Parts: sequence; C-alpha cells; structure tokens
Amino acid sequence: MEITAKDRWLGAMSYAAFLVVVPMMATERSPFVDRHCRQGFALLFVEVVGALFLLIIQHTIGRIWLVGGLVTIVLKLAVYLAFLGLSVMGFTRALFGEYWRIPYLDDLAERIPFGR
Repeated sequence: MEITAKDRWLGAMSYAAFLVVVPMMATERSPFVDRHCRQGFALLFVEVVGALFLLIIQHTIGRIWLVGGLVTIVLKLAVYLAFLGLSVMGFTRALFGEYWRIPYLDDLAERIPFGR
C-alpha cells in the first residue's frame, strides 16, 4: 500500500502532543496513520504521567533548600528533553514515511484499542 503525503502529515501530527486527536478523527485512515496515532497517544500518556511525577517530586523533595532545587531542575531537564527528542524522532520518521517503534512504549501502544 502506498503511503500518501496526507498520511505522512497525519502521522507526523500524531507526535505533536494534543494534536494527536486530529489524525484520530480523520475519516479515512491508513494502517500507517493508525500505527503513528497509537504511538503518539502512548507518548502523550507517558508525558502526562511524567509531568505529574515531576510535580510530586517538586512539591516533596524540591522543598529541601539547595539539594531539592537542583534535583528537580536536573530531573525536569532530563525528562522534558527525552520527551522532546522522542517527539521529534517520531515526527521526522512519520514525515519520511517510515514505520517506527518507540522503544518500551511500543508495547503500550499496541494495547490501545484503536480501530475503525
């Protein structure tokens, strides 16, 4: 099956956080778009859980005067850069028309009930 330019852009849009709902609502989706929608939604879910985790860390360990502030800054930087890197990788792979499996998130993405 040929991957069209529309499919590539819909797949790439799946990795732009809350814009994952746009390809999900598309009337005609290919298996390529479905695959990237699942992964984009799984990535969004993990990003929200990670942000909540960082919020809890900030309000517990982050209250320690110097060490807590440094720990939260380093954790936030590492987590948000990792999420940004995964989103950019998924975006570019979808634009190039490649099927890509996000390590460790692919198992979660396969469990998402997403059909026609």
